[in-house]
Amino acid sequence: MKRVRTRTLRGQILPASGFGKTQILIDDGMINRGYKVTGFYVFSESGQDTFNAALSFSPVIAASKMDAADNSQFAWSWHANLSSPHEGFIDPDHVAVRDMYVTVMNTNADNLFNYVVVMEQYAISNDEAIINIIKEGSQSL
Repeated sequence: MKRVRTRTLRGQILPASGFGKTQILIDDGMINRGYKVTGFYVFSESGQDTFNAALSFSPVIAASKMDAADNSQFAWSWHANLSSPHEGFIDPDHVAVRDMYVTVMNTNADNLFNYVVVMEQYAISNDEAIINIIKEGSQSL
């Protein structure tokens, strides 16, 4: 893998009844282009709301939670209470070749939530692309 450049993707999600998600389009049909997420940040418009958030390779359904056993989820962010700092974790063993999904859950506020995804673009081989597409499909390797 050869690092090519850094990209930043940002946007907003408006949860309804404590749950909201959006698709981040990165699939351009070039399987030899992969992305490694180095930063995943979620915060409410006011900065004062509690939430859980996940970055995944497939849509998270409304009844789901943050789930490290689910191979399609690879980054998490949360704000447990107003007196604690925002926290998060990114699995360092992933490369995104196809689209990603940001999900905000377990919030009691229907305020806008902002997300920022910082990622490094890599030139990858055909074999690396195939392995990462399999991993994106929630298969364990």
